[in-house]
Order: sequence, then structure tokens, then C-alpha cells
Amino acid sequence: MAKEVLKLELTESLQDYLLEIYLEQQRKKFVRLKDIARRRNVKLPSALKAVKELAKRGLISHEHYGYIELTEQGANEAAELYERHKMLFKFLHNGLGINENIAEKDAHKIEHDLHKETVIKITKFVEFMEKSRLSGRDRWIDHFTEFADTGKLPECREKGGEKMTLNKLEVGARARIVRIESNVGKLKTRLLDMGVVPGSIVKVEKVAPMGDPIDILIKGYHLSLRREEAEKIVVEVI
Repeated sequence: MAKEVLKLELTESLQDYLLEIYLEQQRKKFVRLKDIARRRNVKLPSALKAVKELAKRGLISHEHYGYIELTEQGANEAAELYERHKMLFKFLHNGLGINENIAEKDAHKIEHDLHKETVIKITKFVEFMEKSRLSGRDRWIDHFTEFADTGKLPECREKGGEKMTLNKLEVGARARIVRIESNVGKLKTRLLDMGVVPGSIVKVEKVAPMGDPIDILIKGYHLSLRREEAEKIVVEVI
């Protein structure tokens, strides 16, 4: 009869041991008990107790005084733990700009307590962040870094350093409205009443030969703006 394997949830400590075995096995072919004790900074009896428990659960195979090997199930679980840790580190370090050493420690602290759904969402965010970098659409990451450092929203600027406003967009360009810069209360109120509000996505549909008026598509309908109105609308190209 096949040996029955325990299907109990791993404790935080056992997860750490499993991950250490996985990482050590990536470094060299054979993993010994003393290697794990050294990595965990514990005495041999403590490491042996954890190794026996992992073996009982069918995650590793270990003969007395022999090498430690991950089973297929153990390798899969360990790889999942490693990916979770890596994603949390990327989220903290690459996404939030937290110091590398702090991010490493904090990723280890929180990785055991997060709900699976939370881990999935963070993983999706990291994937989105990395794809944004590859596509060159990562200005929002730099904007967040600047905001975190200064507490102020960065100006939306063109390559030449000038502020990007709606009247500077080419036909077919899409952008997100950042704010309306106007000291004239009636003009700002009129634009807001027409749906030109921060956060809205606009697309330039048509520009008259002399640049006035400018026809835009916003919230599913067409809106014609005078040039002087478009100049007051600060946008971020998307």
C-alpha cells in the first residue's frame, strides 16, 4: 500500500525551510542538512526536525545522514513560494521604490500572510508595470516616484520641457485630462459642465486649418473647443 501523505497547510517556518532547500538546490546539485542549518542559522537538531516534517508531508526525500531532495510536489510548492516572494519584492522595490534591502526583508515578512487573491492582483500589477516599461509607457512610474519624494504632482511636460496642453495634441492622439488651468471662473465652470474633468480620456478627432476650433471625443460624444479653451487643459498623453 502506498504511503499516505499528509495534506496539511504548511506553517510559516516550514515554508521557509522548503524555500531554503529549493534555493540551495538551485545553487548546487546536492543539499545536505548542515547546508540548510547554516542558511537558516539554526542548530542541526532544529533543522532535522523541520526536514523530517517536510519528508512526512511528501515534499522532500531524506535518508538519515543523506542528501535532501525535493519531490515533484515539493518542487512545485517551493517554486510557487519563490515566485510569490519575487513578485512581492518587485512590487516593493521596482514599483514603490523601496530600498532593496528593506524590500527584501519586508517581502519575507508579508508573503506568508497575504490572501491568494491579493497575491494574484500584485502579480498582475507587476506584470503590467514591466510591460509598461517595455512599451515605453512608464511615465506614471516616474510620476509616482516624484510624488513620493516631493508630495507634489509632477507637471505633465513634452520632451522639450514645456507643459503639455490639449491644443498641442495631434489628430488621433489620446490623452488623460490632468487639470484645468484657468483664473476665469466662468470658463472653468463651462468646461467642467461639458464633462472636461480631470481623469477623463479625450481623443482629438479634428483640428481646423488654423487650429481653431478643435473637435474632441470625450465620454462618447463630440465636443468642439476654441483654441484658447484647449490651451487651459493640461493633459497627459496615453
